[in-house]
Amino acid sequence: MKNLYLIIAVLLLGCYSSQAQLSLSGEVNARGEYRNGFKRPILSTQDPAFFIEQRTRLYAGYKMKDLEIQIDLQDIRMWGEDGIVDKQYGASFGVSQAYARYYMSEKLSLKVGRQIIAYDNERMFGGLEWAMQGLRHDALLFMYEDTLGLKIHAGLAFNQNPATAGEPVRLTGTYYPPFTANGPYHATGNYKHMEYAYMNKKFDAASLSLYFINDARQYGLEDSVANRQTYGIMGMKQLSKLKLNGEFFYQGGKYATADLSAYMFSLSATLKTPITPIIVGYDHLSGQDPDSDKVTNFAPLFGTNHAFYGFMDYFYVGNGSKGGLQDIYLKTKFKIGKGALLGHLHYFLTSAEVLENGSPIDKGLGTEIDLVYVRKLGESGTFKIGYSQMFATDSMNDIKSITSETASINNWAWAQLIFKPKFL
Repeated sequence: MKNLYLIIAVLLLGCYSSQAQLSLSGEVNARGEYRNGFKRPILSTQDPAFFIEQRTRLYAGYKMKDLEIQIDLQDIRMWGEDGIVDKQYGASFGVSQAYARYYMSEKLSLKVGRQIIAYDNERMFGGLEWAMQGLRHDALLFMYEDTLGLKIHAGLAFNQNPATAGEPVRLTGTYYPPFTANGPYHATGNYKHMEYAYMNKKFDAASLSLYFINDARQYGLEDSVANRQTYGIMGMKQLSKLKLNGEFFYQGGKYATADLSAYMFSLSATLKTPITPIIVGYDHLSGQDPDSDKVTNFAPLFGTNHAFYGFMDYFYVGNGSKGGLQDIYLKTKFKIGKGALLGHLHYFLTSAEVLENGSPIDKGLGTEIDLVYVRKLGESGTFKIGYSQMFATDSMNDIKSITSETASINNWAWAQLIFKPKFL
């Protein structure tokens, strides 16, 4: 403890003498969940699940004139994962972020290390902070940002996993976990290497973003690597009280040994009223064309998909959709007392024809209702409580490959306490 005090004292003295800034803050984030048909319809023979998961973080930042250092430590645990008297630590403790950002000039900087990469609405790159562990990249970024609203980023990463190779003799593996049935394209699979370029320009009442992403996946042993390219454009235009958003992404290249040709687009309008904003939108993600010899399923890569396709995570959250997806949605938010109530309504359909026993199924998958109440607690706390219900059709069972009888009600409820105090 004395050594800890000494380290803090030295850092404070260094900050004072060099006009640098040291920041220290924390996070305690606990969420209890009742799952009764979360991610997929629950079988009539299954019981609902309940658990409490917690994330605890310590954020440490250091800023000088031309350098930023960020080190974030985190502990992720399920309540009860460790016994009340237990010498074996079962939770996940590690580094959330650990990066340095060096400013070569006022506009040009270099960022290296484990970090969040997130842009725009987090459709393609996001931090996935809803999930307790988050989503991070070990990457090198070149960043140009000026005061006129222009941002140009270029990033690259190259991954090796010593757990699947003969380190230190030879490092060739990138599977997480190694050689599972899910393969490298699953959400838990890491890429072999990744290169991307991103540009954003802000105007007085509009913005434009361009994306190019290449992610290479090791689908077999050693040199079996397939490169997938994603090209995208995003635009926003503000017209008085009406805001219009449009997105289009195309994917080409290779998916393992197969050729890839997939796309997605999104259109939405937000109307600001005296009471509440009203958002109406439509998302379309291509699915597998049964008549094509190419892979035509679109994958949203590293996005925070929980925010888009319903909070019950039926689509693209650790799971794909062989029929693609159409999502017609209505979203709004109301102030209620000292808090706010968020409401989402989704109607889901497949975007591609899905065959069951040689015959096409109905495209309608179901309707989801999401309600979330949020209230601040003092200066550093937030309380959230949510309820979602999925009214699934028989086609939902078909695309989820469910052959047994499912329950008549599929719902999900949760409550969350978040505290983020600033220590220094």
